[in-house]
Amino acid sequence: MKKILFTLCLFLGMAASMTAAESATALLDRAANHYRAAKSITAGYTMSADGSATAGSITVSGTRFYITSPDMTVWYDGKTQWSYSPAINEVNITEPTAEELQQVNPFAIIQAFRRAYKASYMGKANGVTKQVQLTALNPRDEIRKAIVTMNTSTLFPASIVLTMAGNKTITIKVSSARVGATLPMSTFRFEKKKAPKAQVVDLR
Repeated sequence: MKKILFTLCLFLGMAASMTAAESATALLDRAANHYRAAKSITAGYTMSADGSATAGSITVSGTRFYITSPDMTVWYDGKTQWSYSPAINEVNITEPTAEELQQVNPFAIIQAFRRAYKASYMGKANGVTKQVQLTALNPRDEIRKAIVTMNTSTLFPASIVLTMAGNKTITIKVSSARVGATLPMSTFRFEKKKAPKAQVVDLR
C-alpha cells in the first residue's frame, strides 16, 4: 500500500511539474506569436543596473528596434546596430550577438526562449500577471537566468530581471506598451542627418 501511495504521489508530482512547464511554454509562445503578428510595438521602460537607472522608450518591429533615452539612441535593422552617445557625440557601429540584443530589447528574450532557455512556471505575481523563469541551456551564456513577469491580458512583459555571469543583475520594467502601424526601414537605421556632427566609428 505504501508503495502504491508513493508511486501515486510521485506521478502526481511529475504531472504537476509537466503542467507548469507547459503553462510557461504556452504563455511565452502566445506572447512571442503576438509580437511577431504586430506591425510594430512601442513601449516605455526603465532599465536598472549597478545602482543606476535609465528611462527610455523602444519601438520594435520583428527583430528590428529603435531605442531612445537621455543617455543613448540606438538603431538596429536586424543585422547592424548604431549607438549614438550625445555625451561624446559619437556613433558606434556594431553587429551585436543575440545575447547582447536580449540585454537591451525586453521583447528579444521572449522571442528567443525556445532555442536558448528552459522555461519553468513560478506562479501568479498578482491578478493579471504570471512569473516565468528562463534558465540558459548553455551554462556559459552571458545571461544565466531571467525572471519574466508577464501580463496575461496584454501579453506584454511587466518586468524582466536578468541574472548575468558573475551574478550581476539587470532589471527592465515596462511602464507602457502598445501595438502600432507599419514603420519604414529608415526608422531602424542611423542616417547622418540624425546626428550630422557626430563622429562615426565602425567597430564591425
